[in-house]
Amino acid sequence: METRGFDREAPYHRLSDADLWSAFLRNCAHLTDIAAAAARDLSPDTEITWTGRTVTAPFFAEHMREELILHRWDLTGDDRTAVRALDEPWMTEHSVISVGRPLLARGRAELRLAPDERLEARLRTPGTDDIVLTADADTAGIRLAAPDGPATIESDAATRLLLLWGRRPADPSRWRSAAGPETLRRVRTLLSGY
Repeated sequence: METRGFDREAPYHRLSDADLWSAFLRNCAHLTDIAAAAARDLSPDTEITWTGRTVTAPFFAEHMREELILHRWDLTGDDRTAVRALDEPWMTEHSVISVGRPLLARGRAELRLAPDERLEARLRTPGTDDIVLTADADTAGIRLAAPDGPATIESDAATRLLLLWGRRPADPSRWRSAAGPETLRRVRTLLSGY
């Protein structure tokens, strides 16, 4: 199976707000039906070619769920529903384990690190594993690890997820750092998203 490319978005840019909202609701219902049919009718290891890579049907459904939650935040900001959804541990796990390295590719390229330069950062939410980010001239890595040493950025779980996707909450007091402006600039560049 193969999905459409990103050119699928072009027709939606021309719609009025009312027509865009109707299309959104219609397509969400269609996506729900497709995900339910895939869960019911396909083996969990059925592969789908999607935006240049191969994923399984359950991954695709979970990723679409994450995209909807994240883009809801893009529209509504830090309301209680968005923060509660972004706080969910599965969101962080999916972002780190399933999407992590592709999520860092653009930012790593923008860093333009010299061959002998390396960036390592820890994003910490108290009571959970750290998200450890690494980048050098050729590669970027992301993983979960037990808290160790100082955090580069400490925040609540929802804010940490937003930072992973190149976003920031409206309230800057939700995250803190003693890493200094240059380190923060480099981490924010790495986390510039797709």
